[in-house]
Amino acid sequence: MIRADYPEIVRYLGYKHGAQPEPQVMDRIEHCVNELQKVIAPKSVYQMFPVFRDEKETIIIDTMKIHSRHLARNLKGCREVCLFAATLGIGPDRLIQKAQIRRIADAVIYQAASAAMIETYCDQINEEITQSARQRGMYTRPRFSPGYGDLPLELQKDFLQILKTSKNIGLTLTDSLLMMPSKSVSAIIGLADTDEKCHTKGCRICTKKDCEFRLT
Repeated sequence: MIRADYPEIVRYLGYKHGAQPEPQVMDRIEHCVNELQKVIAPKSVYQMFPVFRDEKETIIIDTMKIHSRHLARNLKGCREVCLFAATLGIGPDRLIQKAQIRRIADAVIYQAASAAMIETYCDQINEEITQSARQRGMYTRPRFSPGYGDLPLELQKDFLQILKTSKNIGLTLTDSLLMMPSKSVSAIIGLADTDEKCHTKGCRICTKKDCEFRLT
């Protein structure tokens, strides 16, 4: 079972910092979270790779050659990376589809709750990776996903192919580069010999300053 982060769910629903939904809305949120807990099937896959830079400052990870100033900054000092993907399974998508017909307000809550839950699940796996790295005397950087900053979303194609996500966790990609199931995440986690105090979320790197979900 994945812990429900209610403050995050409320934030995803658009409530400003410190604002609280009415009691009847909170009751509905709790109902939707309980329904989600019945259908989610969390799965993840990750793999370590050495990371290189060529003379043109291109980042090379396995078969991927990546041109991204923001990822390069995130991976500064790293000699390894962990390619990571996780999903909640198809259950949340089915609940959302049904609610869009029967009760649209619930569909909005399912969207917010499942978005918060996949992040919580990713945090759990991220911590597992961090602890494993610590045993090798290494430190992890914040996970960085395709679509953050100048890291192209098209990278998903090679990313998911390298991790064999279709076979390993049932995660595929549509022609428009959307992940299916939709409540899924892919990310790169840098591993370095030195620690660096930095925010655990992508907001530290992302250049989208007007994002309503920005944390910093």
